[in-house]
Amino acid sequence: MSASHTTTEQLDDPEMGATWFYSFVGIIFFVAFCLAVSVLFFGVQRDFEDERVIDERPALSTGLRSQQKELLAQYGTYTEEVDEKKVDRVRIPIERAVELMSAQGK
Repeated sequence: MSASHTTTEQLDDPEMGATWFYSFVGIIFFVAFCLAVSVLFFGVQRDFEDERVIDERPALSTGLRSQQKELLAQYGTYTEEVDEKKVDRVRIPIERAVELMSAQGK
């Protein structure tokens, strides 16, 4: 029987300075990349929201509200206390109330 001898050569350790340097530079580039991506993302998101958020009321809604106020101005109003709060109520004729309720039912 022959004994096989395996010899292992010990490889030199890599230079510690270069390894630390490349690791440090890689981490800095990774953090800078993550920050740049997040800044770009939130900048685009803010621009996206600014384009879609409208500060003024839509013209249709404003026109409808003014028409409704004109209709309500034709009727009388009174103030009623509900749960210790004063609430303004609109008084309309019973015939008009029946018309409105029947129109809602259709």
